[in-house]
Amino acid sequence: MYAFLNKYGQALAFGIGLLITVIFLGSIFSADEAVFDTLQGDDRSYETDIFNFGMMASIVLIVIAFLAAIVFGVAQFASDPKGSLKGIIGLVVLAAIVFIGYSSANGDIAAESPEIQNAINKFTTSQEATFTSGNLKFISGAILAALIMIALSVLSLVVFGIRGIFK
Repeated sequence: MYAFLNKYGQALAFGIGLLITVIFLGSIFSADEAVFDTLQGDDRSYETDIFNFGMMASIVLIVIAFLAAIVFGVAQFASDPKGSLKGIIGLVVLAAIVFIGYSSANGDIAAESPEIQNAINKFTTSQEATFTSGNLKFISGAILAALIMIALSVLSLVVFGIRGIFK
């Protein structure tokens, strides 16, 4: 399996991504004109289901990637526990960043800006769902954690770039 994925993995992933993109764009551009009329920015734009295939395909691919990462991570750890120490440390650092983002996020909907409150109201109305302060804290924490990781990656690029100049 490793040899197959090593040889054909990138081409297979690119082909699957291209196929899903073509199917998704084909389903969008073959839609009825009435569907496009609902996307003109009024409150009906939340009622369209034209993007469902793309969303479901993205979710399925994320689940497959997550499961593959778990399976191959466990296999790598089982084959070389000492060599996997850096990966385990990386996971612990990532978990700490996510925990910091979640802990420092604001969960008070009333304290948010009017734009965010308006978006929450549109979401709850169109999806007929409840949006709790826990949801807000989770989303805000995830965004904050992503921003922290982007800042760390830019910082590491700068530091290692400067280090490479003097090496």
